[in-house]
Amino acid sequence: MKSIFTILKLTLIVLLLVGLTIGFIFFRVWQKNDRPSIHESSWSQSELILGHAAQLDFTITAPWHRKVTRATPLSHPPFLVPVENQAKLRKGSLTLKGQRQWHLSIPFVATDTKPLDGLTASFPLEPTKRISPNSLTLPLPPLTLTSPADIPENPHDPESFLTEEKPAPAPPLTFTKTEDSKPWLWWLLALLLIPLIYFILKRSGILKTTPPWEKALARLAQLDPNSQEIPFYSKLTDILKQYTSERYSVRARSKTSTEFIETLKKQAGIPTDPIDKLNSFAQLSDAVKFAGYSPSPSKAPESLELIRNFVTTTTPETDSSDV
Repeated sequence: MKSIFTILKLTLIVLLLVGLTIGFIFFRVWQKNDRPSIHESSWSQSELILGHAAQLDFTITAPWHRKVTRATPLSHPPFLVPVENQAKLRKGSLTLKGQRQWHLSIPFVATDTKPLDGLTASFPLEPTKRISPNSLTLPLPPLTLTSPADIPENPHDPESFLTEEKPAPAPPLTFTKTEDSKPWLWWLLALLLIPLIYFILKRSGILKTTPPWEKALARLAQLDPNSQEIPFYSKLTDILKQYTSERYSVRARSKTSTEFIETLKKQAGIPTDPIDKLNSFAQLSDAVKFAGYSPSPSKAPESLELIRNFVTTTTPETDSSDV
């Protein structure tokens, strides 16, 4: 059993270190807030005839907190027109470096044979509260725009030659935004793993909490029996109530000391003898706090020792198998 918990300890420590490392990397990426960049871009063909369409495919690499809002360009050359409602956007997975790739495909129709040298198209980015560009400029890759091979000398119907060489029909591209993973699944998995990890850490001893009897004894050690009577007995009863609340889940913090002792007597799991010894203390404490009674100087140390004995008597024995 110990070997299993040792393996779990090491595994959880490694997972914690990995999680902290990844969290730091993602924080640094967010802090630097680098601009998204073009990873690669290309046309589906190297030459395009007037009136026909060629598909522009490119990939954007962006920090994890930056998003591409749509595949339709904000601006483009006037003679290279995107086909309406046929742009496609795909959201890639996050990398361990805090970067995400966005894949875009947009078909464009040529209406002129002007060169594309130095021309660009821009695409929208989701605005952020930080100072950062809200669009990304793409230098258009090389593409040769040509006229049809045979143009009539006096064409009566320009449409007849501009659409004479129709390309093979391509499947329609709809504007979509797809995820490689479901975010809510990760959140659900995290919610399920958190209590499990907490239980394993606590059970294995990595995550240590101070037991209620240790906290009570530490607070009792700080009490001065020679201090003023009312604050002393108030703190003493508070320590007793907090200890029994954490140790036995007794909820009676608002009751008087006498009522509190009666509640303890009805609580299962608390030994009877230690409770019976608290009756005189409860009456004395209530008399001091509510009736202005001044006990003899010897009563304060006796009361302190009585509560200390109650805590030590009800402290559970250490299981030797757990050591």
